[in-house]
Amino acid sequence: MNLQLNILYLYNSSQQQQVMDIQTLKLDLVQKILNAKNSTLLVKINTILQKDVEKDWWDQLPEEVQDSILEGIQDIDQGKVFTHDQVIQEAKQKYGF
Repeated sequence: MNLQLNILYLYNSSQQQQVMDIQTLKLDLVQKILNAKNSTLLVKINTILQKDVEKDWWDQLPEEVQDSILEGIQDIDQGKVFTHDQVIQEAKQKYGF
């Protein structure tokens, strides 16, 4: 999971909102992990963190496929698109069906 937020909002026991920046949150989590005695909890945390470092599916695609997808996105951005009706009409004219 990529965190793109600089600030996270957490709620304390009285449900008052506290603002905690990402670095403070990381340090707080490290301290809690170091003090944790529940091995099941630590295994669950490890599993979550392992998923975070796994490769993104995009990176597993062949370069040719990535290039093709990016080219398609550029075409969309540049307005080089056709409606479904336009494609069907062209196919009817070209192939006679």
